[in-house]
Amino acid sequence: MKRWIGISSIVIGLVAGSACNRRDADRAKSESREAQDKARIQLDEARRKLKEGLKQADQQTREDLDKARDQLRHALTESEKDARKAGDRVRDRTKDDGDSHQ
Repeated sequence: MKRWIGISSIVIGLVAGSACNRRDADRAKSESREAQDKARIQLDEARRKLKEGLKQADQQTREDLDKARDQLRHALTESEKDARKAGDRVRDRTKDDGDSHQ
């Protein structure tokens, strides 16, 4: 009788242990899925923020390039005007020197 009680205790222990292991495994799987979902959400959010940041940087770069292009055009126009004025002055001086020698 004691033998049967001992054997049944061992069997009950094994069954209870395997049930606990199954519950632990199910809980671990569930926690793993939750962690994966959380990581996926964080990754998607980081990806979205990165794309948004890149779009803003691209827009800022375009604006900066447009501004620099406008400044360059303005400087070139002013330089051309200055060159024409200098050429006119040289011509006028040459003309004045030619008139005074005659």
